[in-house]
Amino acid sequence: PPMPHLIDSDHASLLIVDDDITVVQVLAKALTGIGSIRYALSGADALRLLEQEPPDVVLLDAHMPGMSGFDVLGAMRAHPQWEDIPAIFITSDSSQGMEEEGLAQGAADFIGKPFHPAIVAARVRTQLRLKRALDRLRQLSSTDALTGVANRRTLDETLLRECKRSQRSRSAIAVLMVDVDHFKRFNDTFGHGAGDEALVQVARAMQRATNRPADLVARYGGEEFTLVLPDTDGDGAMGVAATLMANVAQLKIPHSASATGFLTVSIGIGSFDQASNHWNQAPAGLRETASTTPPVCATALLATADQALYAAKQAGRARAVLERFHGSMPS
Repeated sequence: PPMPHLIDSDHASLLIVDDDITVVQVLAKALTGIGSIRYALSGADALRLLEQEPPDVVLLDAHMPGMSGFDVLGAMRAHPQWEDIPAIFITSDSSQGMEEEGLAQGAADFIGKPFHPAIVAARVRTQLRLKRALDRLRQLSSTDALTGVANRRTLDETLLRECKRSQRSRSAIAVLMVDVDHFKRFNDTFGHGAGDEALVQVARAMQRATNRPADLVARYGGEEFTLVLPDTDGDGAMGVAATLMANVAQLKIPHSASATGFLTVSIGIGSFDQASNHWNQAPAGLRETASTTPPVCATALLATADQALYAAKQAGRARAVLERFHGSMPS
């Protein structure tokens, strides 16, 4: 899943969904100063605004003509980017059955009409605090503590998701495996503190080599990093690798074991693109065989990048080697 954005209360985004414009105005006034406010007068409009920019909290009228608040909440819970957004029901029906149904669907809170503005503001602030805490926990669980880039778990989830998308959209995908050259000798020479700082600098150099939100930099383990490049063929990935090596060279981190006298990286690239065998041999729009299903493709791309990394080291390090994943047709 995408990295959570941590909420600053001054920049919180609130969405009010109610078919009564008067209620919207009263709620907006009650929430002044808590964050930016958008509103929708129907369930369909709410989904459109959610698509444009997911808010931090949604206030939902339970009963609306056409698409009800329950329908909107159901759509939110079925969408990977909206499923964790807190939804507060605003309803004139305060029956136990209504609350039970809403809570069962995942509503965060209920506020009955007529409502007290101060109570609405307090409850929205409570949900923002809870979401902020949850987002921080998610960020901690998805990132590498030393370098701040994604961790192995996030890499595995992202690569599988991008392989699925590659198959749906018939788009290329590439994976870079990056290894810091002679890192054990670096640690032995300069100490583990300097080694940790070097890994942080390499991670930043990797982030500067990519400029698209969908690209993922992850720490694979030890001194190895991985870069996932959706919508990128082998040639494009080689270009990113060249930029990355130039970025590391610009750091000029002294390293006596390196031929250049400075820290370098070796890069292996695994790609699945138009030059791969069987790219066009599956039915149009599917491009999936027993050997290129998303889990197999994700594992194979990592393995291919790893093979290419080994080849780069064997060839003398401080270089990038590209290997394409070809797959094989099922027997």
